[in-house]
Amino acid sequence: MRHLVPDVLVPSPIEGISGVWRFVREPAGYRRARSLPGHLLHLVIAGKYRLRTNAREYPVKTGDVIYYHETEEVEWLGNTGQVVFYSVSFLAPELPPLPAEKRVFASVSEIRAAFEDLHAVSLMPRSVARALKAHCLLLEIVLQIEDWKDLAGFEQAPGAEGWWEIEGLLRERRLFRPSLDELAELTHRSRATVVRACRAATGTSPMKRIREIRMAEARGLLRFSHLNVSQVAGYLGYPRVHEFSRDFSRHFGSPPSAHRRRASDIKT
Repeated sequence: MRHLVPDVLVPSPIEGISGVWRFVREPAGYRRARSLPGHLLHLVIAGKYRLRTNAREYPVKTGDVIYYHETEEVEWLGNTGQVVFYSVSFLAPELPPLPAEKRVFASVSEIRAAFEDLHAVSLMPRSVARALKAHCLLLEIVLQIEDWKDLAGFEQAPGAEGWWEIEGLLRERRLFRPSLDELAELTHRSRATVVRACRAATGTSPMKRIREIRMAEARGLLRFSHLNVSQVAGYLGYPRVHEFSRDFSRHFGSPPSAHRRRASDIKT
């Protein structure tokens, strides 16, 4: 008997969960890092600190949610007391992130309960039930954020969604060194439209944003893949490895070799 394939499918916006964690940060000063690829949510369950991201500074307190998207620069400006927070990283290429100016907001009880349960589920042994429960809880968190967006009455800046579509295309095709002309041709948009879309979505220029994506991809490959520095350079579209090494060193302040994980440390 043949199985009938439905004419209309309703895909989940979440393709996968990269990790769920509970972090404790003791009193500390300035720290600088980059968020993980994809979407990254934090829920602060104790403490307060100051955060700078997307050229904006936020006073973060207990109960706040922080929303990061696609390897953004994060500056922890200091905390005088202990800070505890849950964190979940997930892949959802078709899900537009919150606007850059709305990345920190107070949570509701449903979000806090879902985070608590999600962390508990993440500690269970691997199973189909564990995966289903985790996805259900994450979908509840995302749904609550979408409801909050509607109640708050704000939308993406005009043109912002167009840039996220461009980023998705670049990542899908592994185009890590396109020119502005190539972006325009690839997306059938004018150069000016591409620039406006990028600035609306990220607050920066297309070339700077793509450089950030490329460098984040480079560091991830160096840390978590079996590729050597020359292979990473080729993967990212560099014709010569020394050009890659120069760009990487300028961006991170240290050469690619300093970020390369030893083969014995890489789990297969």
